[in-house]
Amino acid sequence: MVFDVGETLIDETRIFARWADRFAIPHMAFFGTIGGVIASGGTLTDGFRLLVPGFDLEAESARWRAEEPDGEREHFTERDLYPDVRSAFKTMRAAGLSLVIAGNQPPEAGPALAAMDLGVDGIGISDDWGVAKPQPEFFDRTLELAARSRPGLAAEEILYVGDRVDNDVLPAGRAGMATALLRRGIYGYRHSATPEARSADVVADDLHQLADWLTARG
Repeated sequence: MVFDVGETLIDETRIFARWADRFAIPHMAFFGTIGGVIASGGTLTDGFRLLVPGFDLEAESARWRAEEPDGEREHFTERDLYPDVRSAFKTMRAAGLSLVIAGNQPPEAGPALAAMDLGVDGIGISDDWGVAKPQPEFFDRTLELAARSRPGLAAEEILYVGDRVDNDVLPAGRAGMATALLRRGIYGYRHSATPEARSADVVADDLHQLADWLTARG
């Protein structure tokens, strides 16, 4: 089992709310605009640039870091962990599954996840690897990471779990992995309603439902 991070394990609501506060945009307007852009086929970056013309994530993150070096900014903490993660992970580990985390995240995400002591066998972070989803090389690195706890592991023995079709389901499937799509987060609900969602081996509302699906499959 390999898990994406944002909106798979981590609820990003507080992170996006802090972005809205940074630009003095009411939360409803911020979330509604972002959701509308994604629903019309745009990207998260497109949504930010509609709200903040000329928005540059790297430059703005650097300014924010300089202004609030000890602040949470766009990072997550234990408070942001979805409430089903620990209990579902316990069920999955009891079933004999190895659990790994691999997602598109900044370097700070690795230590933050490690500090949560989730009982996983490995954590892979895109900025540490120098390659990000949906690039095939990201999934090559994911397989290498998962195989450290299960030598000889093949791609088809991995279930990659994420909230997006474009970044998770389709590229992981092309890499030979089975896939699960979670219906949560800014992307998850929208992507689960698209024809491409049928490419996933399972679409689940939460990790408990996914654990039940796995149990039913033996």
